[in-house]
Amino acid sequence: SLRVLKPGGRLSFSCWAPPSLTEGFRIALASISEAGNPNVEGLPAGPDFFDFGDADQSRDAMQEIGFEDTRSVLLSDMTWNSVDGGEDLYNVLLKGTSRTREMLLKQTAEETKNIKDLMARKYIAITDHGSRPLRMPALITSGQKPYEA
Repeated sequence: SLRVLKPGGRLSFSCWAPPSLTEGFRIALASISEAGNPNVEGLPAGPDFFDFGDADQSRDAMQEIGFEDTRSVLLSDMTWNSVDGGEDLYNVLLKGTSRTREMLLKQTAEETKNIKDLMARKYIAITDHGSRPLRMPALITSGQKPYEA
């Protein structure tokens, strides 16, 4: 992207904050780990998809490839207001993600049932029986292509 931007142009991208902050991912990944198989066969190796949810790591990566004036902003007030329970969260992640989707699809029928049950219990506990939405902050990072290369 640095190569195709005009001098002075900016690039911005967003990434989910890590599971310690994103309750929906925390529920799902903990449930997979505790009630299913987090090391499913056939899932290609890849970077941690929360790497760029860390402000320092995002800015460092952009600076490493040549961007300057890098900044990050955590959108800490983001919530998922339309997710209504653990089953709904399971379906949102199944239909709206790629890596988590594949991890969910590669579970056995028994593991899937156990994951869904645990996600429902964790959702109830985290949201105080659904009385508040899931906190799902994201990080936006941007950088500028130098005017002189």
